[in-house]
Amino acid sequence: MKLEHIALTISEPDEINNFYQDLLDLKLEKTFHLSKRLADKIFHISKETSVFILQKENLRLEVFVTFGRKERSFNHICLSVKNREELLLKAGNKNYDCIRIKRDVFDLMFIKDKYGNIFELKENS
Repeated sequence: MKLEHIALTISEPDEINNFYQDLLDLKLEKTFHLSKRLADKIFHISKETSVFILQKENLRLEVFVTFGRKERSFNHICLSVKNREELLLKAGNKNYDCIRIKRDVFDLMFIKDKYGNIFELKENS
């Protein structure tokens, strides 16, 4: 079995460029509109929405743009990156919420997009 993509929701279209492209360095592959009818059949959400397909290496995201705030959850995506310190600093400089939890073995690091999607950062070995 192979993971094809991960779908996320955001509420600010600018996040496609600011967070996903500029910060995470994902490339925009394509964009399309999910019709109200199809959105209702699949997700029971009766509204049309824009969808963006972004990819870098083996990570492929399908990002849906909607409005409103996200409810709290434990959902997150863990990314293995070359320099997580650098990415955390870059995210902080762009005013994204950054979380560092100090531990004896290694610190836990997370960044959040404006919608509240959480990305855990691990260092490439």
